[in-house]
Amino acid sequence: MRAVLYDFDGLLIDSETAGLLSWKRVYAEFGQELDLAHWLCEIEAGRGPCMPTERLAELVAEPVDWEAVERRRIGWRDELLILRPGAVRHLEEARRLGFATAIVSNAPDWWIGQRMDSAGIGPDSFDVIVCKAEGLARKPAPDAYLAALRELGCAAGDALAYEDSPAGIRAALAAGIRCVAVPNMVTAHFDLSAADLVLPSLDARPLAEVAGALLAAGHPGLRGRSPGGRSPRPGPGGPAPR
Repeated sequence: MRAVLYDFDGLLIDSETAGLLSWKRVYAEFGQELDLAHWLCEIEAGRGPCMPTERLAELVAEPVDWEAVERRRIGWRDELLILRPGAVRHLEEARRLGFATAIVSNAPDWWIGQRMDSAGIGPDSFDVIVCKAEGLARKPAPDAYLAALRELGCAAGDALAYEDSPAGIRAALAAGIRCVAVPNMVTAHFDLSAADLVLPSLDARPLAEVAGALLAAGHPGLRGRSPGGRSPRPGPGGPAPR
């Protein structure tokens, strides 16, 4: 195995937890309760950060200075924007083992750069960063993962993706990449069983051990798909198409 590809929001940076808790605080400020089911639906579909201002405005009778509300919310959110447990050690292990590394994210480049700076992750931690600025189709489409593989010069079967959400898992698997799911407080609500492996944290098992185990086990996440998401021609004794 030659490369490790990381999602960013929710996987390396706990932005999904920070976003949810900051919005819950805003709703509570107005005596309202955030619709968690709606929030989770937006996250599961991969539609990006949920911004339920309109839903709150419908519940609040009096005029509101929403710009001031958003400034307060951003302050609360930023206090909670931290690296997830084990992230630094995982990146260090990837480098020590000689893996190429990449970020594959739906987020814009300015956000990734800003959050990396505040978290103390240098840009030299990654060989490739593929993000919204590339103009590619968002996850769960495989396009961003396929672009990362091209830039790294790596075959899908020689790569391993770490994701935290159903949309990210679908994107990695559609690109033909083995995928490890590491849910956060938000995505732990979802069914992540499509991943080749689910771990409670990035440092729950050493990277070398995970890579070796998945290589030895074959690739159950593909089940009849070739790299890039295309169905191969069936052959004697081959896996049944999904």
